[in-house]
Amino acid sequence: MTLAVVFLGGDGTDYAERPPPPALAPWVHAAWSLRARRPIDLRVLPDGCIDIIAGRVVGPFTSAIVVPVAAGGEVSGLRLRPGAFTALTGVPASELVDLTVPVEELLGRRARLAALAADADAPDPLAEAAMRARDLGALARDAGYSPRHLRRRLLLATGLGPKRLQRIGRMQRALTAGRGESWARTAVEQGWHDEAHMANDVGALAGATPHALLGTPAA
Repeated sequence: MTLAVVFLGGDGTDYAERPPPPALAPWVHAAWSLRARRPIDLRVLPDGCIDIIAGRVVGPFTSAIVVPVAAGGEVSGLRLRPGAFTALTGVPASELVDLTVPVEELLGRRARLAALAADADAPDPLAEAAMRARDLGALARDAGYSPRHLRRRLLLATGLGPKRLQRIGRMQRALTAGRGESWARTAVEQGWHDEAHMANDVGALAGATPHALLGTPAA
């Protein structure tokens, strides 16, 4: 299943993603670029990923952040897959949660992604599996771990616990899919009890309801 990551820039932005070179595909989700055609306050939602932007490592978010971008402002970066930064560097993602750190402070000046990937393991597959999981207990059992061991493993790989990864993945899928036939149906299809449960959960992560984020009616 493709990793879902929604972009909320709206009509005032030019945004593009391109896939990584095949040699980097196990670790890099996408290279992205953004240009603002007018001043915007860009809401960036948690996605379980670590990004590299302008020589800085942007750790995993636990909730949304709002970034002001001036008219004509341009930003580009690499979005790594969940668990990829730790697999590439050995740096525990738990040390980077909600932080932005210069790359050279973590890896030195000579670090190159292609060189790191040449000797790296693939990202922990449980990272994206937790984002897709409906039943975290079943995920732990299928992996042969206790819930506590699963949590430790995911904190190391992604900086986030299994429940938060599950919630983030569900939110990203719902917002990527959009309202569809109705938000009530989207809520049930994605594993919430009902539309109110979805609105409260997404609101806690994103700072707004799905209806407000996508500019669609609630009913």
